[in-house]
Amino acid sequence: MKESEIKYKKNKLNIISLVVFLIIAVLLGGCSSKDEDKDKNKTEESKYYVYYIDKNETKIVGEPYKPVSADKEELVKEYFKALSKEPKDINLKSSKPEELKVKKVKFNEDNGLSIDFNSAYDDLTGVTEVLFRACVVKTLCQIDGVDDVEFYVEGQPLAGLNDQPISFMKATDFIDGTSAENVYVTVYFANEKGNKLVATNLKIPMYDSNISVEKLILASLIDGPKDIKNIDDKVQKTIPDGTNLIDASTKDGICYVNFNEDFLNKLSGIKDEVVIYSVVNSLVELSTINKVQFLINGETKKSYREGLTFDGLFERNLELIEGSK
Repeated sequence: MKESEIKYKKNKLNIISLVVFLIIAVLLGGCSSKDEDKDKNKTEESKYYVYYIDKNETKIVGEPYKPVSADKEELVKEYFKALSKEPKDINLKSSKPEELKVKKVKFNEDNGLSIDFNSAYDDLTGVTEVLFRACVVKTLCQIDGVDDVEFYVEGQPLAGLNDQPISFMKATDFIDGTSAENVYVTVYFANEKGNKLVATNLKIPMYDSNISVEKLILASLIDGPKDIKNIDDKVQKTIPDGTNLIDASTKDGICYVNFNEDFLNKLSGIKDEVVIYSVVNSLVELSTINKVQFLINGETKKSYREGLTFDGLFERNLELIEGSK
C-alpha cells in the first residue's frame, strides 16, 4: 500500500475518532446539563416554604413552595392563599381558619410588614393563636425586603398575654421554626359540681420564646377545657369570661399574677375558692413557684368578692382537689 493511502486512512480514522469523541462529549454534556437543571430546579423548589402544623399540633413544618409573584404585595397575597389551602402532606394541616381574612397590608421603610386582620382573629386563643402567628411570620419573612411582621386586628395592634401590643416579630422569634418544645404541665379545672378541683395533664407546644410557662398555664386556664382533647368532658372552666392576663412574673419563688378587673366577676356554679386555687394550684405545680400573689390592674386588693382575703400570698390547697381526704 502506498504511503499516501496509509496517511489518508490514518487521517480518516482520526477524523472519525474526533467526531465520535465530540458526539459523546455532547451527549454527556447534555446529560450533565439535564442533571444540573434538575438539581437547580430542586434547589429552587426547596428554597421557599409555606409553614403548616401537624395534625397533632406538636410541630410546625415547612412544605417546599415555589412562588410565582415578584411584587412584594402580590407575594403576600400568594403566600396567604397557600397558607389557606390544605398542604400536600396528609399529616399536616393549615393553621389559618377559613373565616379569618386579611383586610390590609402595609410595608414600611425598615423592611417591616404590617398586616390588618378582620375580627375573626379574636377567635384564635392560646396555643392555637401562637401556632398561626408562627406559621405566618416564618412564611412571610422569606420575602425579600421583609425582615419582620406586625399584626393588627380591625386596625388595633394585636395584644399578647400581657395585654400589651405585640411588636414586630421575626422568624427567629419562634422556637426552632420547624418543631416545638413541648411543655408538660398540670392545670386544675373545676369538677362537675364546681366545688372541687380536677387535675388535668396538658402537653403544650411552646412556639413563642417570649411566652413563659406560667403564662402558658394561665392562658390555658383562661381558655378553659372546651378545646382541649382527651380530657374529662365534665370539668369546667374556672376563670370568668372577659378576664385578661396583664402580666405574670416569678421572683424568689413567688409568682405575681396581674389580672384585669373581670377576674373578680362571679362565675355561675363555681365556688370562689375553686376559682382562686385553680390558679394557685396550677402555678405551684411548677418547681420554681411556691406561692402566688394576685394583683388586679397592678394593685393588691384586700378581699375577693364575698370577703375572702385576697391580698396575701397563696399556697397550694390540697383539700380542694377532688378525691383528696
